[in-house]
Amino acid sequence: MLKTTYLSLSPLLCSMVLLFSATDFSENLLSPPLPCRATGGVLFCTMADVPGPYFYSLPGRTPADTLLLIESGTFQMGSNADLSDASPAHSVNIGDFYLASTETTNTQYCAFLNEKGNQTEGGVAWIDLTGKYEQEKCRLRQFGSRFVVESGYDDYPVIYVSWYGARAYCDWLTEKTKAGRQYRLPTEAEWEYVAGGGQAGRTGWAGASDESQLYRYANFCEGKCTEPWRRLSQTDGYAYTAPVGKLQHNRLGVFDMSGNVQEWCSDRYDSDYYQKSPVDDPTGPATGAYRILRGGSWDGYAQGCRIDRRDNSTPASRKVNLGFRVAAR
Repeated sequence: MLKTTYLSLSPLLCSMVLLFSATDFSENLLSPPLPCRATGGVLFCTMADVPGPYFYSLPGRTPADTLLLIESGTFQMGSNADLSDASPAHSVNIGDFYLASTETTNTQYCAFLNEKGNQTEGGVAWIDLTGKYEQEKCRLRQFGSRFVVESGYDDYPVIYVSWYGARAYCDWLTEKTKAGRQYRLPTEAEWEYVAGGGQAGRTGWAGASDESQLYRYANFCEGKCTEPWRRLSQTDGYAYTAPVGKLQHNRLGVFDMSGNVQEWCSDRYDSDYYQKSPVDDPTGPATGAYRILRGGSWDGYAQGCRIDRRDNSTPASRKVNLGFRVAAR
């Protein structure tokens, strides 16, 4: 009999893998919960009565693996270039914290859904599983009580997630780690501090100050994009979302803070907040119906991906260009 190791579907994984020591495979060795076939040492599984195939592999990294220590510093937040809600520029002190080097992926969010389900908060489900725009769509599927990732989209950023769904994911991570680390969404000030490269050598976009080089760092609306405002002179290689971490990172080692998907922050939105923001670790206004979004996205123009550009939406919003990354103390 072949020596086998079998990992069944668990509440924490959207995956199933068979490891074996020979090239052939006998189905009577195991009784996997899904119809599967073995190829090259990996088990391919197709859900019964579901178009496929759907291929699941163990996640390449966990949220904890992507956390980077961001050291404290002082920077000029905002801009005096115009009279928008990003003015006036003002000095902000940021304390030490952790930030994920990549946006939260489909695989990571799928693991959360398989433990918590797609609950309703703020009048909507945490994630819109039916969300679709042109050729882009939510890549998570529900079959009964199980959630799975569409084949080939494991490392793409999760989209169509509400602010409530992003916060719930962070709370779940805190429960799972049991190491005293408190996961959360980054504040707007933390986000801008990291995107610009920290305290020294700050850039206008995450990784770049020259707009002509933006395609190296950001998946935005360039040559492959279908929107009428696309920048034909550049190409980042992606018409829609890109797998996380495929383009160059900024000077702190963080990927995709300009472009790919807009990212939820913890703060409420106030267009006048910069006129009264505290100096030390600001967390946003105490009241407000909208939450902060940062970073621009795959369907956005270059200027919208600048690190000082602010956006906002209702916390129940679930859109094709909305995702998030986690922070922690």
